[in-house]
Amino acid sequence: MSTVARSGGPAVVPRAVLAILSDRGYVPDGEPFPIGRPDRTTIPMLTGSGYPVVAKIYSDDGGHACFANMRALWSSSFGQERNPPGLPRPIDYLHEHRVLVLERVVGRALAETGETDAVGVQEAVRLAAALHDSDARPGRRRSARGILRSLRRKVERISRLEPALGAEVRRVVDLLEGSRRKESELVPTHGDFSPRNVLVGPGRSVLIDWDRFQFAHPARDVAYFGAWCWVDRLRRGQSRSWSVLEDALKTYEALRPWSGLAASLDFHVAAGLVRIVEGLVSLWPADAHLAPRVAQEALSRAEEAAG
Repeated sequence: MSTVARSGGPAVVPRAVLAILSDRGYVPDGEPFPIGRPDRTTIPMLTGSGYPVVAKIYSDDGGHACFANMRALWSSSFGQERNPPGLPRPIDYLHEHRVLVLERVVGRALAETGETDAVGVQEAVRLAAALHDSDARPGRRRSARGILRSLRRKVERISRLEPALGAEVRRVVDLLEGSRRKESELVPTHGDFSPRNVLVGPGRSVLIDWDRFQFAHPARDVAYFGAWCWVDRLRRGQSRSWSVLEDALKTYEALRPWSGLAASLDFHVAAGLVRIVEGLVSLWPADAHLAPRVAQEALSRAEEAAG
């Protein structure tokens, strides 16, 4: 799960992984990228022909599903048919050591800039809109009903860790249950669309980390992007403005005016905030003090959705 940006620390690469990559003809090309959260070690490498790639080490077999998702996307109008492609080219998956190899795209994650300006938001939203309009076919589907089931599980985990907070997020989900609308469309979505997963480079921007690729309502991606940015500003002690979400919505509606995104936005913003609350209390003890304020905002959004 993505929450907020972190400064990096050194990554340790198992020797066995380097050995098997070497056997496959991959050569290290610099130090592993720093990581600063429960994340995947990522190693810059070159193929035997000098093509730049990265190798991402998974702790479970989630890399297999991610590789399958990326291959499906690469063969779609969002991948190799698009100029430029909207994701890195998937290269290989080494099952024995759970290593995903993909094209190395030059650039920085939008989150690393420390500020999400209007230009960055527009570029990110253009990618999301292109994905939503693509002919990609995810293998999974996440309807509003499925989102609510997932939120119920998150409420139980939050309640075990922070019982007082659990009651508030349970109220959020109860309100969302009553405000669930008929979905106008389900489209190919990223599922973890945030500035962490938008890589911006010279002449090309891509979406990365495709573990949650699913058919879903397009508001889910746009709402989570805005919610992530709101929480990041809260963590930084900056103005708790929803301007990023407002900019994202404006850009998206200009690209896909038929989507009717605004009608479902509060539902998906509240759901995204509950998802972030769970991350704060289960993964980020240093930031857990932010969780009550995020839960309050989720409740406010849920009340708006309930109307």
